[in-house]
Amino acid sequence: MINIVIVEDSLEAREGFKYLLRLEKDIRVLKACESAEQLLDDGEVLAAAEVILMDIELPGMNGIKATRVIKKKYPGIDILMLTIFEEQDKILKAVQAGASGYVLKNSAPGELVGQIKSLADGGSPISPGVARTLLDEFRQKEDRGKSTDDYNLTPREIEVFKAIVEGYTYKEMADDMGIASSTAKKHILHIYRKLNVNSKVEFIKKVIDEKLLEDL
Repeated sequence: MINIVIVEDSLEAREGFKYLLRLEKDIRVLKACESAEQLLDDGEVLAAAEVILMDIELPGMNGIKATRVIKKKYPGIDILMLTIFEEQDKILKAVQAGASGYVLKNSAPGELVGQIKSLADGGSPISPGVARTLLDEFRQKEDRGKSTDDYNLTPREIEVFKAIVEGYTYKEMADDMGIASSTAKKHILHIYRKLNVNSKVEFIKKVIDEKLLEDL
């Protein structure tokens, strides 16, 4: 059972998310809050929460600042940021604040549920468009960092590495390379292990910090 909290100031959106998630047998909605302050005042709910669905634009304390505060006190909670637009500065700030995933509000209901379950299983859902936006921000850097050669990636892993950077989904990656989705996932896990990261968010931060984009 995944214990989840919703933080969304729009009543219509909040009730919609609550209704959708309560249809899932393996998701328990602990609370639906209209502000970050309302959640932060409820230590009992925070102690039990595993995933927080956090609107990035909130009255008072915004979602990015709330994420930073929550992750400092409750590092084990996964926070999935919700927004309407793919804005580069907010994407980067959300990742730096400790967000485990970042998706658009207009995602299909089934896709959102799948992303929440992926998050609970240790994944880091980031929409392909968001991944490309985040990484494109750093493509023009001239300083050279480490090389992908430093991590002993195989030719196939380098191909998969590029696909991750481009924001491909598992299915798109598998279709493009003519392999099964399960094989694509195995390659990704091997790459994560070699880079010593555990999620897509950590992968993207590593690519940015070490300027691995220069190899592509």
